[in-house]
Amino acid sequence: MNKQETPSTPKSDTTQSQAQGPAPSQAKAEPRAPWDLPLPFTLPTPEAFSQMVRDQIARTQGLMDELAVYEGVAMQRARTAVNDLAKLTSDSIGYVAQLSAEWRKLAIDAGRRATDVFAPRS
Repeated sequence: MNKQETPSTPKSDTTQSQAQGPAPSQAKAEPRAPWDLPLPFTLPTPEAFSQMVRDQIARTQGLMDELAVYEGVAMQRARTAVNDLAKLTSDSIGYVAQLSAEWRKLAIDAGRRATDVFAPRS
């Protein structure tokens, strides 16, 4: 093709298509941006998303409140266990002291009796 020749297109087709607008098949063929693709589902609106977040926060708060109750029960049981262990330890120390005193008393009595057996009687 040289500069003087131009491709020939019938003008009647262009004027006719411009007057009627694009054909339905041509409208779908137009290039679109990737974010303009139709989705098989609808996206939530910002208000709906905000409501979903608020609902999730409320559910999380309920879960945390329930965990706080269980934690309080566990802490009370731990305190009770520590107090019981302290009482048991204190009682055990007292019992060991009592056994030690009884053992010393028995040892002294046994020594005296042994001395009486071997000592001459006057």
